[in-house]
Amino acid sequence: MRPRAIARRAHNPWPGWTAVWWFTVGLLMIGMAAGCRRGVPVVDLGPRPAEAHGTISGTVRGPGNSSSIQGRVVEVVNLDTNERQSVTTNNAGGFTFKVKPGKYRVELTLLEGETILKGPGVMNVNQSDVDAHADFIVGSGKGTGGAAARPRGPAYRMDLGLGQPMA
Repeated sequence: MRPRAIARRAHNPWPGWTAVWWFTVGLLMIGMAAGCRRGVPVVDLGPRPAEAHGTISGTVRGPGNSSSIQGRVVEVVNLDTNERQSVTTNNAGGFTFKVKPGKYRVELTLLEGETILKGPGVMNVNQSDVDAHADFIVGSGKGTGGAAARPRGPAYRMDLGLGQPMA
């Protein structure tokens, strides 16, 4: 009998830790059972419902809807939270935002002398209509008859080295 006891101790070098481990597991189970209310578990590892996202996409074009304008900064503003996102238009003048449901305003950064001839108003992205489309048509401020908008970005100027900046 004696050799068996020695073999058991050699197999379990920390005999007191087994009791501590079971005591900890028991306390955890009691705590979880006490925390349950109306059958709702304390820890829920089940799948969460996916939050619905919508998209706001559009294009930026020149006068007469003729040419796409690439490299422009388009910004979308959530009117409820004032959260802002910005992207740059691609080669086709297109842009896309992934947004949560809500009311949004889409803004375009203009260069000096430009106006927005046609632009979207307030866009409402909700559960039933998760895709919204916003198009801009940009023209020069001279003789277009469109509503004048101030440029939001800096006017880009270059210096020809003669001390006179060129617009």
